Amino acid sequence: MAIAPTQGSVPQLVALDAMFCGAANFGSEDTNEGCFCGDAGTFVIKKNNVHPALPHCEWFCSSLAIAVGVPQVPFSVIRHPDGNYWFGSQWMNGKTKDWWNFAAQGNINFGSLSEDLSRIYAFDLFIHNVDRHANNFMIVPEGNGHKVYSFDYSRSWLVNGFPPPAPMTNPMLATVNVRNWLKANFGDYIDINVAEQVLTSIEAIDATRVQLIIGSHPKDWLTQQEEDAIIDWWSSGMASARVAAIKTGLNDGTLI
Repeated sequence: MAIAPTQGSVPQLVALDAMFCGAANFGSEDTNEGCFCGDAGTFVIKKNNVHPALPHCEWFCSSLAIAVGVPQVPFSVIRHPDGNYWFGSQWMNGKTKDWWNFAAQGNINFGSLSEDLSRIYAFDLFIHNVDRHANNFMIVPEGNGHKVYSFDYSRSWLVNGFPPPAPMTNPMLATVNVRNWLKANFGDYIDINVAEQVLTSIEAIDATRVQLIIGSHPKDWLTQQEEDAIIDWWSSGMASARVAAIKTGLNDGTLI
């Protein structure tokens, strides 16, 4: 059974069946439920309680992230015991809690994280993810070092209104706040070239591929009006214009 669409474009034809689900403390305002799905593992469930299109936002952003080279926590459509299909983000064992403290102490090589942090930041700017706080990076041991994975798009994309607002600069937003904090503590860590690679990859995504991503999740996760608005926005060149504005902000320093 597929966990995530290859390159963000292949429909997930078979949902994962939840064997049982229950309340859990994930430290998130947007989710408090996990589902065990047998050999596939445990998934953090995202329903439509925060925003009607929240499952779509999670699926769309996760799929787009894979397509443009942003390291992503595995995800799936989950068939819940309540009879609905919900978005599930796989629970990864070994997450390093309070990873920034380990990095400050020299137990994690922060420099080795900078490229992936840069990829995630550029992506968050595009999808207007306002809630990338420090705990919304999945830092796990890998090989002789650590790897950063992205997850949690509950406060991004359609949740903030559509089309997306102008690129974030408000330091009260978690994404900007954590960027400033990391910069103050670890220096100019954002690799502009790496960030631009992600943005260029987004620009190369056409409206047909966007429609394929949308078509790979349950139809009722998005209204036809919302789908049409996304496709029209993308095909009109506005996605490319947003990429260009973010690239300008990275290079003139207003977004770093």
